[in-house]
Amino acid sequence: MKNKSLKVITSWLLVSVISFAAQAAEEVRLKHAHFTPYFENGFDSAELEGAVEVKNIGPNKQVWLHYQTASGEWLDHPAFYVGASHSGYENFAFRLPLEGSVAATQFAIKYQVNGQTYWDNNQQQNYQFNDYQQTNLAHQAVALDDAYRASSLITLTARARSQSSEDKVTMIYSDNNFQTSYRKELSLSHIVADEHGLSGVWSGQQYIEYYRHISFYLEYSDGQTSHVDNYYGKNYRLFDTGEQLGRGPLLQRYPQVYFRGGPTSWNSIPMTLIDDYTWSIVVYFDGTTDYKFDVYDDWSRNFGDNNNDGIADLNGANLTVNSAGSTRITFNSLSGAYQATLLH
Repeated sequence: MKNKSLKVITSWLLVSVISFAAQAAEEVRLKHAHFTPYFENGFDSAELEGAVEVKNIGPNKQVWLHYQTASGEWLDHPAFYVGASHSGYENFAFRLPLEGSVAATQFAIKYQVNGQTYWDNNQQQNYQFNDYQQTNLAHQAVALDDAYRASSLITLTARARSQSSEDKVTMIYSDNNFQTSYRKELSLSHIVADEHGLSGVWSGQQYIEYYRHISFYLEYSDGQTSHVDNYYGKNYRLFDTGEQLGRGPLLQRYPQVYFRGGPTSWNSIPMTLIDDYTWSIVVYFDGTTDYKFDVYDDWSRNFGDNNNDGIADLNGANLTVNSAGSTRITFNSLSGAYQATLLH
């Protein structure tokens, strides 16, 4: 893995931190998490993904995945805001690629707001995954694992509770903002242990013309009740070939960052993750032109710069390029640092 200088290092072991930090059941809870070890790489890499629900008790908040590395060091990795939950709560999500010995992984959730720190540490036991126990779906019945688009072929995997022989997981997708929709049932790949029972790993492929922009969500049914993972009201999307959700070696704060500006008539263009937390795109500017960074392609979380200090601000003023030509735009979503470099 590349640059690690941006990760926030925690100097105490978790047990010593939690001894004086606030314990929280109402303030923060893990909704789901799943662990994907990659056996084809000698079981030396993995992903840890999940979602967190926090009580909205202050406007300035931070949510962290607090995890232990193979060397025993405890680190913090940022979870990112996704959207509102039920009344008075908000959803955050995280995805962490891991390297080294990942046969045993443990973590907790840290929520900082109003000068206070709250923990969900699984009742002081930490959450622990290994090559056998790989899921925790206590508060969410189905969750996307990975999705990838290669031209006209979409491949995805999902996790869902294993309740009965009637279990089904379905991808529901649309190319017109769900004015019409289509259904693709996924196949059960294998069963893994869940802290609360068993979970199924589901997978499937669907051919969809490469030029069609696809949005989708997942539906799980056990024959009696149905549950959905619609990315907390935003739906998942795979617009361009090569786009992927999950699985990759670089650290991310957000699953995708989009460029918007004058050169694209303010339409969104996905940027490329080139290093830990760092996104890049080359754009041709024909003169003085404004632009911004957009996380969800709906302006709900966008970045500009209010004081022109090179550090992006949430909902900040438009950024500006003052020279014509092909320009490389980079944006570090953890530090907020951005740069525009004229190439020719």
